[in-house]
Amino acid sequence: MQRSAGRSRRGLLLASLGALLPRIAAARPASGQDVTAQHLGGVLDLRDRAGRLRRLADFRGKVVLLFFGYTRCPDVCPTTLLRMAQTVRLLRPDESARVQVLWATVDPDRDTPALVGDYVAAFDPAFLGLSGSVAQTDAVTAAFKFRYEIATYRQQVLVSHSPDGYLIDAQGRTRVRIGYEATPEQLASDVRSALAGGGR
Repeated sequence: MQRSAGRSRRGLLLASLGALLPRIAAARPASGQDVTAQHLGGVLDLRDRAGRLRRLADFRGKVVLLFFGYTRCPDVCPTTLLRMAQTVRLLRPDESARVQVLWATVDPDRDTPALVGDYVAAFDPAFLGLSGSVAQTDAVTAAFKFRYEIATYRQQVLVSHSPDGYLIDAQGRTRVRIGYEATPEQLASDVRSALAGGGR
């Protein structure tokens, strides 16, 4: 009787776990780390190619995919923007209309607004390139806890930065820190989840 009761309890436990695991998997972002509780962001205050000051409030109602980099970046930035373009193409037209990709330079002394605008438009004309003063750039990156560094070595400017990006929901809350290894399919899944209300 005791063995039978033990098997029965194990069976119930396994059945409960089996029902719970899909919910856990669904709640976890596919493209990176859930950072909802960290309250990242809130500050943007950067200008687009036309010189217009853009804030996160401008994109309320849309899911924002935000990345930082610089136009002379040899690998991470072009790869990331290509992945963003692929992600948007995986979405239905009604979904992609509610998504905005933003890419902000961390090298404002060399990256002019026109240069940044042309750079991101080469990947998708709907992408917005942003730039600001060094102080504005520092304020935005600090708000997102984004790491970058600029140094000069043998009269050459060297820029290093984190490859991560951020998914910001339609209410302006930063939900996911997107890992560099995230695939377009994973990103599209997280975008759809955020568009649907997400539950995160």
